[in-house]
Amino acid sequence: MLAEFLTDRGGWTQVMPGARACLFSLREGPLSLPLRLEPLHFEALFCLVGSMTLTRRDGSTLTAGARQVLLLTDLSSLTAVRVASLLEGILVAVDARNARESLQTICGLLGNLSLDTGQVRRWMAGRGGCTVEGPTHWSRAAFADLDHLPHSEQARWCVWKSVELLYLLCNPKGQENVAPALERETARRLADIRRYMEEHLDEPLTISTLSRRACLSATTFKESFRRLYGLPVHAWLRQQRMERAAELLRSSSLSVLGVAQSVGFSSASQFTAAFRRQYGVTPAQYRKNV
Repeated sequence: MLAEFLTDRGGWTQVMPGARACLFSLREGPLSLPLRLEPLHFEALFCLVGSMTLTRRDGSTLTAGARQVLLLTDLSSLTAVRVASLLEGILVAVDARNARESLQTICGLLGNLSLDTGQVRRWMAGRGGCTVEGPTHWSRAAFADLDHLPHSEQARWCVWKSVELLYLLCNPKGQENVAPALERETARRLADIRRYMEEHLDEPLTISTLSRRACLSATTFKESFRRLYGLPVHAWLRQQRMERAAELLRSSSLSVLGVAQSVGFSSASQFTAAFRRQYGVTPAQYRKNV
């Protein structure tokens, strides 16, 4: 539905196979109907500012306002959709057929949840294919965490929280099985550490040093970082270093050793081996080809 409408109106991020998200803004007014939603698709709109009102065939309305989440699986009961004032939000669009492995991965990291997409469809069908979550404890915690995330990580976070929300709504007695959401302060600390690592890629960065800087235990730091950013600390750091190295090879005249030292390697040979694993060519070959 909204994914179709926002095709050319927002910046889409492919978070995982079958799951994407878009940070967008829409001005006041009606959205063109008919809008459609393919079978086995669902959408979750995390409303940051403004509101959207859906009108059903029976004349009833459903409004999603700021800091609420609108879930959509079927639009056949709707006759009108209208945006009130300026609407800003993050839209998650999931194709369950292509996202099977992605959903399994997320459910595993959230505490080995079992998400039955058939049960989701039946639960949503009982609500006319659309429902609003919030304000509740879950929505307040989700948006509080979102406030402390950099824009580059908000899409991934919303995809994960959408899956968690579907599980909670369809399994109200199973909430104790969900891994607790990151505390607001922990999310803030991890965002600070992430920025610190980005600014100090040329330095040795160890779990021990980083966890102490975040005032977290090493175990909590590693588990929380992976849950928030989708990768273990060392894997995320390696990816950032390789991306920075590629940028320096393209835009600077530094030697290969100079680039290596700029991203935390003391040895050109170790850097070359790591770069080849990431990009399939040596740094010298990469520079020659760009």
